[in-house]
This record gives sequence, C-alpha cells and structure tokens, in this order.
Amino acid sequence: MAVDRRNILGVLAGPVFGGRAMGGRIVGGLLAVLIGKAHAADAGTLYLNAYATAGAEPSFGVAALDRGGKVLFTTATPGRAHAIMPRPGVAEAVVFARRPGRWFQTLSLADGAPGPVVRAPDDRRFTGHGDYSADGRILYVAEDDVPREEGAIGVYDATDGYRRIGVIPTHGLGPHELILMRDGSTLAVANGGVITHPDTGRAKLNLDSMDSSLTYVEAATGKLLDKVRLPEEHANLGIRHIALLDDGGVAFGVQDERPIGMLQPLTGAHRPGSGAVRLFDAPEDVLSRMQGYIGSVASDGRTVAASSPMGGLIGLWNAADGAWLGSTALADGCGLAPNGEGYLATSGLGVIEPVSVSAEAGPERKAPAFRWDNHLTRRVA
Repeated sequence: MAVDRRNILGVLAGPVFGGRAMGGRIVGGLLAVLIGKAHAADAGTLYLNAYATAGAEPSFGVAALDRGGKVLFTTATPGRAHAIMPRPGVAEAVVFARRPGRWFQTLSLADGAPGPVVRAPDDRRFTGHGDYSADGRILYVAEDDVPREEGAIGVYDATDGYRRIGVIPTHGLGPHELILMRDGSTLAVANGGVITHPDTGRAKLNLDSMDSSLTYVEAATGKLLDKVRLPEEHANLGIRHIALLDDGGVAFGVQDERPIGMLQPLTGAHRPGSGAVRLFDAPEDVLSRMQGYIGSVASDGRTVAASSPMGGLIGLWNAADGAWLGSTALADGCGLAPNGEGYLATSGLGVIEPVSVSAEAGPERKAPAFRWDNHLTRRVA
C-alpha cells in the first residue's frame, strides 16, 4: 500500500538549501517507508548539522541536536559550512567550509565554544569533508590542488593546533567526501571527477571530460590500494558522497553532472578488491523525481539511505543486496544520520524527523529559525 504520511505539507515552493534551487509540490503515493518514532535522547549522543538562519541576511553556524531534534547549542562559523566530523576520544569536532572552502574550524562538543579557524594554503581549496584517524590524532581533509588540477588530502596534526604536516594524493579529480575505513588504515575517497578553479567559484570546467572515481588510499603513505569507476554508460555521474557498510565496503551516491536524457541509478556500493561497483535499483518514478541528484548517504548497517533535496525524497535500500525498500517525502531534505532504529533527517525548511522502515508513524519536529544544510553527523560519546 502506498503511503505519504505528510500530505499536510500541501504545496511548497522555495529555494532548496541542501541542493539546487527549485520549487514544487510534494507528491503523495510513495512506497511504504514510514517515519519512525523517536525515543528519548541517548546520554552523550549528539547530532551535528550546519545551518543558515532564516531571513534575507542569514548568519551561519553549526547546531548540536539531541535525538529528538531539540537544539542544545549553536556555534557561529566564518561562513557557510558543509560537513562536521567529531574527533574520536575527545569532546571536539571540526567543521568544514562549503566547497570551494578556505577554512575549517574546531568547536567544543561540551558547550559549543568555538576553537581555532585553520586556513587553507593559497594553492589549495577544501572541498567540504574530512575525517580523523582512529585515535583522533590526525585529521585528513579533502582538497583540490589548484595548480595541478588534482585531488589531494591535507594531513593535519590535531594534537598540535591542527598544524599541516603533509599531503597525499586522492588519485582522482574533484574529491568531495572522504572517510576512514573500518580497518583504520585506509581512506575511501569519492572523487566527483569535476575540475573547478578559485577564479570561477563553483563553475564546472571539464564536464565533457569528467573522470569520477572511488579510490582507496593508504593513509600512512598515500599509496593507491584500489580504484574503480562507474560503467562507461554512466560516466556522466559524479560519485560525491559515501558511507561505511558493515561488510567492509562503502555505499555511494552520485550527481548527474552532464545529463544525457535518460534515467540512471543514483546509488550503489563497492567493497575494496571486489571488482566493479554494484548499482542499486529504484523505481523509475523515484529516479525521475530525484532529478539526478543525491545530496547525502548514510547506513545503519541494515539499510542504506540516500537523500535527494531536489526531489524532496529519501530512499532506502537493503544494505546486503541493494534491494529497494521504499521512499518517504521530505521537502528539501538532505541531512541523514543513523539513530539506532533508522535515521534522523533534516531539511532546509527547518524540519527534523526520524525515518525508518517501521510501520509506526511519529511526529516531526520543526526549528523554523534554522535552514539545515546538507549533512547531519551523529556523535556517540
């Protein structure tokens, strides 16, 4: 039975904060993935999301939320932020500027107090994401090497004021998200394949020759361990976001950088050393609504979730075999993080709500003063 539990949204028009500009109607008749009921907040668990304040002249920052969506504290940032990564073993997180970024900033997770702002070298631009070593001593930051038009990973010593101590290659073009694999020694990098330049901002300069890839890099040396691309018929898709899977691989979401007039899969998975990527199926009406744009990917171990702020949809798949489970509507929804029984999701319209395959619906929470940006991160103490 098809279900859309939020017909009350009616007609919504306005800018998409998590993705590209759009307006539109939230359409009913989605498959039966329902909104799960949120339990009381787990002690020590925080959810972190960048935001812009509502209004004609927004200010920017990061908010900490509990599992029920209550705002616990906010921290101002130098500009629009993108992803947030908690530091293992320390009540601290780092906030990355939106691409093309010139800074990242630390903050205390005890009270939200801001820490130092670290600036990118003149010939580098941060691309919105990074991750820590397993012991929290080293921060790896995805970046563009502007003069060489190559992807790179800046290496920073978190124990010494985030001093830059090195750089290793991503072995790809246009890196966006990188994550530390479960082995604690390998970095997985989503190379979107698109070259940009500071002189032209976010303009995409090589769409006819874009070269997206998923690479696995030895963190200690920068050695390339494995590299895969999408099948040639999907070479117009850029791999942008990734999430860890329990089988030692990653799930990924793509963005259509050079539309070719056909519906294409927008999510998939890969395990290092396994050969070709595995693409996930989804109904044609869902792919049509997603408009070639996945803004965030997460996995709770059993399922994979991917958000499309362009389409106002969150899709879910079985993590083991990629089978389609269904979707739910969330206008301008992009932020996703596991919450122990599914996911917590946030939107550019200020909505915070749990999403799961549960058959029991639960209420959403609204924070109208905030326009939540692309990524929600869970931090468990």
